[in-house]
Amino acid sequence: MREKNMKPSLQNIVLICILITLSMLIITAGCVDSAPKNPPEVPASTCSVDTGVCPVPIPGTVRIDAFPQMYSPAMSSTIGIGLTPNVSGFNTTDAQFEWNATYGYFYDWNAPDYTVNRLSQPVINHGEKIFWSFTEEPASPLVPVIITVTAREVQSQKVLGTSRLTLGWKGNLTVIVEKTE
Repeated sequence: MREKNMKPSLQNIVLICILITLSMLIITAGCVDSAPKNPPEVPASTCSVDTGVCPVPIPGTVRIDAFPQMYSPAMSSTIGIGLTPNVSGFNTTDAQFEWNATYGYFYDWNAPDYTVNRLSQPVINHGEKIFWSFTEEPASPLVPVIITVTAREVQSQKVLGTSRLTLGWKGNLTVIVEKTE
């Protein structure tokens, strides 16, 4: 019985051959020079050798903050739903924001005089709070209102980020914030 256990089986021989072949492939793979002959130069301002820190570019994002979450023109506490861009990854002083809505109107209502001013679409500003409202019943309360904002770099007009807010109808004279994308 001992002699039977000492004989190598066909499976063991195949397994040993596979392991030897894989080992040889791994060893020889390290011998191939895959480095480019002239690697691209990294600008000196990109990384700091002293600190070992290299900045990683983070793409900009925009999200619409909306308050209140439910609005009706019958409310006396506000002129509409306040909309503010919530941004990350870029500086708002270098950006302009373009606002559009599929229904209703945009207004500003800011200091120092707090006069309500109706704005024409598209509204272009630098991130200041604006308000969305409506004055008539919608043709169909089944069709949601879509509000979009696109942030662009002032000089190049490069898009920095976009967001979309969906308002649903609760009856004919009340809207609710459904989702922000």
